[in-house]
Amino acid sequence: MGFRDEKLNDGKGGWTDQGPTNDLRMMKSGRFSALGVDFDIVNPERNDGRSCLVLSSRQQKFPMEKSIALDSSGEKSRYLYLLHASAWTPNASMPVGMVVAEYADGSVKEFPVLAGRDVGNWWQPYGVANGVVAWTGENAETFVGLYLSQFPVEAAPAKLTFKAAADSGSVWMIVGATLGEYRLNLRRPEALPYIVADKDWLPVEYNGNTVAGSPLDFSGYLDAPAGKYGPVVVDQTGHFSFRDAPGKRIRFFGPNLVGTANYLDKELADDFVTKATRLGYNTVRFHHFDNGLIDPNAPDSLTFDSRALDQLDYLFAELKKHGIYSCLDLYASRELKPGDHIKELEGRTSPEKFILKRLIPLSKSAMDNWKEFARRLLTHRNPYTGLTYAEDPALYALNLVNENPLVIIWRGWDPALIPLFEERYVEYLKEKGLDTPENRTSRGGLFIEFLNDLQIRSIEEQKRFLKEELKLVALVTDLNMISKFTMNEVREHLDFVDNHQYWDHPWFPVREWHLPYAFSNKSSIANRAEHPRYLMPARIFGKPYTVTEFNFCNPNPYRVEAAPLIGGYAGLQDWDALYRFAWSHGRYNMDKVDVPYGFDIVNDPQAQLAERIINLLFMREYIRAAKPAFAFTCTSGQLRRLAGPPEDDGDYPAEFTELGLYGRIGTLGAAASFPGVRKVDALNAGWEKRLPAAARAALDKLGKTGVITSAGGQITLDSKAKTVKIVAPQCEVMTFSGDMSGKVMKLSGADCYQTAALLSLDGKKLAESEKLLFIQMPNLGATKQKFANERRNLLESWGQLPILLEKCRADVELALPEMKVEALKLDGSPNGAVPSAYGNGKLRFTADTASRPGGVMVYLLTR
Repeated sequence: MGFRDEKLNDGKGGWTDQGPTNDLRMMKSGRFSALGVDFDIVNPERNDGRSCLVLSSRQQKFPMEKSIALDSSGEKSRYLYLLHASAWTPNASMPVGMVVAEYADGSVKEFPVLAGRDVGNWWQPYGVANGVVAWTGENAETFVGLYLSQFPVEAAPAKLTFKAAADSGSVWMIVGATLGEYRLNLRRPEALPYIVADKDWLPVEYNGNTVAGSPLDFSGYLDAPAGKYGPVVVDQTGHFSFRDAPGKRIRFFGPNLVGTANYLDKELADDFVTKATRLGYNTVRFHHFDNGLIDPNAPDSLTFDSRALDQLDYLFAELKKHGIYSCLDLYASRELKPGDHIKELEGRTSPEKFILKRLIPLSKSAMDNWKEFARRLLTHRNPYTGLTYAEDPALYALNLVNENPLVIIWRGWDPALIPLFEERYVEYLKEKGLDTPENRTSRGGLFIEFLNDLQIRSIEEQKRFLKEELKLVALVTDLNMISKFTMNEVREHLDFVDNHQYWDHPWFPVREWHLPYAFSNKSSIANRAEHPRYLMPARIFGKPYTVTEFNFCNPNPYRVEAAPLIGGYAGLQDWDALYRFAWSHGRYNMDKVDVPYGFDIVNDPQAQLAERIINLLFMREYIRAAKPAFAFTCTSGQLRRLAGPPEDDGDYPAEFTELGLYGRIGTLGAAASFPGVRKVDALNAGWEKRLPAAARAALDKLGKTGVITSAGGQITLDSKAKTVKIVAPQCEVMTFSGDMSGKVMKLSGADCYQTAALLSLDGKKLAESEKLLFIQMPNLGATKQKFANERRNLLESWGQLPILLEKCRADVELALPEMKVEALKLDGSPNGAVPSAYGNGKLRFTADTASRPGGVMVYLLTR
C-alpha cells in the first residue's frame, strides 16, 4: 500500500483505507533513523504508489501474508528490526501477526508479534515492552505513531514471511524492516510526570457543595414540580413543549446517573437532589440502572429487588418534586439468566454481554423478555408519587434500547447471530423479488435497507406495546448513537432523535476499564470542533434533538473547551437537551469528596463550573439559534448504490458537517421538507456552489484560514490558533491563551490555555446587568496523578487529594459601568474583595487562580 488514501473504504487503500483524513501521508520517504537503526522508507512515487506492507486475515482488501527473499551471504545479522504499527488492535497479548524466518540450512524460526508487547495501535501510541514509539505525527483526526521493535533472528535469514494473525480483526502495517547486529535498549527512561503542588499547581479548596442563595446556586431557574404542565409533547416547530401549556417550550440539561448511583439511601438521594438543583439541572437520565434493579437471587432478570425499587422510586419522586424530569433506557446492560428462556441462547453458557441489543429485532422470545421488563417497570405504581411510571409526566422520555443501531452492531463481538441476520436477509430479498446470488453476498446499500427494515419493524412493535398496551405518556426514541445518513429512515419513526459523542474517550491498552488509560490529548477546536460537529447532521428537522451522553474526557487538558463548544453550538443549532456523562458511576463516589477520575464530574469542580456556563448559553438561550438552516438529503437510489459494509458506510461528508459551524444543519428524507430549511444534496460534487453566498464564503474562509464565524456573528472558531470566541449580548466566552478581545471583554497576558467567561446572572445585557459572573478555567488535576510518559497520554494513576489547580493569570478589562469585584470560593461563598481599577469607562482587574489559598476560579461583579 501507499501512505496516502484518497477515498474512504474503496478497497484500494492506501494505508488502512480509512480516507484522506486518517492516513499516513505525512510520512516522508528516504532515510529514517531511530536508536541508531537506519531504515530506507520506500518512495511511493518510484514504486508504483506503494510504500509499505499492510496485512490482515479478516479484511480482504489486504493480503494475509508477504514473503521476501534475502541475499544473506556474508551477513552477521542477529536481530530483525521492524518499524510498524497495528490498527483495530486486539487486546493485550493477542497476536497481531507472525514473522517467519527461513534459513539457508533449512531451519525455520517463528516470532509471534503480540499486541501490547511487540506493537500497539498507530492511533495515540505509547511504548510497549518490545516496542518504543520511534516516529510520531498528526493527521486530520488524531496523533499517530510507529513502533520500533526487535526480534532475535540470530543469523541472517534467507527468507522472511510476514503473516497477519489468523481470525484477527486487526491490520498490521509494516513501514520498514532492517537487519542488524545489536540488541537495542527499548526501555528508554522517560521522566514520569507526577502532578504535585509546585510552581505550576496549587491545592484547591473544594467541599462538593453549593451554598444556598449564592451566585453559583442556579436552583432558581427550575419550575417545580416536574410534570406540572402535563406530559411533554413535540410542538409544530419540532421542539419540546407541554400538552397543557402548548406555547411553553422547554429545553433539558442534566447528568447521567450510572449503575449503583441510581440506588441511594434517602439521605444520599436528598443530597444529590440538592446538588443537582443548585447546578440548575432540570433533568436526570437513569442509565445502566437495569442490573441494579434485579433481584440477584432470582432465576431470571425480570424479578425486581424490592429495596432497590424503593430507592429508585424515592429518588424519582424527589427529583420530580424539585422540578427535575427523568428519562431512561428500557434496556442498557441487563444481564440475562437461564430463567429468561431466550430461545436463541439455550445451551449457551457465556453469550455476548449486550447480545439482547441484537436479538430483540430477531427473536420473539427476546422481544417478549424486553416487553415484560418494560411492563413490570412502567406499570409499577410509585408509592411516593401515587402514579405509575407509564402515566407520570415527570418521566418525559425513554429510549427503547441503548446504543443499538443495527447498521453498526449487527456483527457484534459474538459471531453466533450473524447467520440469523443472513437468513433474514435472504427472506427479505425474496419478499422484494431481489433474490440473486450477487444480492445475497452484498453488504452494501441493499443490506443496509434490510437492516433498517428489520429495525423499523422492531421499533414499531415496541412503540405499539408501550403506547397501546401500557398507555405510556412519555416520548420514545432509540438508536441513540452514531451520525450516519443511512439511519435517517429509521429515526423518522421516532418521536425525537438522540445521539452520543465523546471527545478523547479513553482506550485501554491492557484491560478494559482498568488503568492504564490511553488518550490522544488533542484539541477539539483544532479539529474544527469535531465535538460537537459530528453530532450536528443527524438531527431531523421537525423533531427534537437530544444528546444524552457527551463529555470532554478527563484528563485531556483541552477539556476546558467543553463549555463554549457544547453550550455555544447546541444553542446555535437549536437543540433540545444535553446530558453530561456522567455525574457518577456509583454511589460509592457520591458521599465523599475525592479526586476527579474517569467520566464522573461529581468531584470535578472544573466540570461543574463548565455546567454553569453551558446552562446559561444553552438553557437560558444566551446563544441565539442560527437563522440559516440546511438539510442533508439523498435519494433511495443513492442509498442503494452504497458499497458497504454498513458499519463503514453512510458517514456525512466532512464539508457538510462544517456547515454546522455557520448555520443549523440536519437531515430530511427525499420526500420531506420543513419551513425555513434548504435541502442539500451533499453526496454530489459541487454541492457547495449552490449554497447562499454567505454560507459559501464562510466555508471558503474556513478552508483557507481555519477560521469560521457563525451566522449572526456570535461564535468565531479558529482551528489553527485553537481559539473559540463567543460574543453575545448577555455573555462573552473565550477559550485561548495570550490575548483575545470581544465587544465588552478584553483579556491579555493569559499565561496558560484556559476558558474565561463573563456571564450575566440576571438575564440583562452585560452593560446593563447588575450581577455578573467571571469564570476562569485552566487545567485541573490531582496530587500525584501519574502518567507513564512525558506526553501525558498514558495515565497510570488518578492521584490523591488534594485536587490541584493549574496556576494561571490573565489581565481583565471590561467595558462596563464601575462594579465591585469579589472572589468566590467554589461553593459560591465570598472569598474577599479583588483589587480593581476604573477609568475611561473600563473596569480592570487581574484574574489569578493562585491569588488566594485554595485557588480562585470564580468572581462576582456587582453594581
